[in-house]
Amino acid sequence: MDVYEQLAYNATRWTIGSALSVAMRFKAEGCENVPAEGGALLVANHRNPVLDPAAIAVKVERPIHFIAASVFFRLPLLGRACSAWGALPLELEGGERSEECLGRAVSLLREGDLVAVFPEGVHTIANPRRVHKVRTFHTGFVRIALAAGVPVVPAALTGLGERTLVRFPASVVKPFFDHPDFQQGAEICYYRRLTVRIGRPIDLSAFEGEEVTGEPINNISGKVRRVVSKLYDGEDLDRFLTGEVPFDISRERV
Repeated sequence: MDVYEQLAYNATRWTIGSALSVAMRFKAEGCENVPAEGGALLVANHRNPVLDPAAIAVKVERPIHFIAASVFFRLPLLGRACSAWGALPLELEGGERSEECLGRAVSLLREGDLVAVFPEGVHTIANPRRVHKVRTFHTGFVRIALAAGVPVVPAALTGLGERTLVRFPASVVKPFFDHPDFQQGAEICYYRRLTVRIGRPIDLSAFEGEEVTGEPINNISGKVRRVVSKLYDGEDLDRFLTGEVPFDISRERV
């Protein structure tokens, strides 16, 4: 981040972030699992476009570049906040701009920055009540981590309950984002007593130097998604949160 992005990031984190932390009773477990220095890709589940990054930013001391859907950059206020924070806009339809975003993420990771991504995409935001708590991940994050040569840090955002904050009809959503998942509109939910649970870094070095495509990429993505699900459900925490039981993603099942 440049100096202006750091100022905006920290100011928002200390003011709005702290207020949300108190109001929503944010808690955190495993923050010590985030590497103190060097590049790392934080991967989390996604239910709310504002609370999720806010909760992570408040509880993780290091500044984070969040990868966000480009649609959020076109919304009033939220778009300005994304730009000020040094977030990276990702075009969900793919194409050259999407590749530019992913390339920028790889560069930041190689420079030793911390980047966060929500690989479920926007589907869980459009239909939070119609999907599993941790939906199938898009696989782009695996390619980013392998290209940058950094570990993946799994994280789960889980609340004691969810309530609908507001529902936007399709007529309101479509001018900003004409996406198949939003044909019925969008429902924004919020949490009660949100917990950010951050797992042990997952080392992908066993796959470096190889041409990893297709099935291996899907395999890695599926395993990381299952680790996030375990963290979400509070299962096998000795393996994925505290590290008392070692885990080798290249050899072991989740």
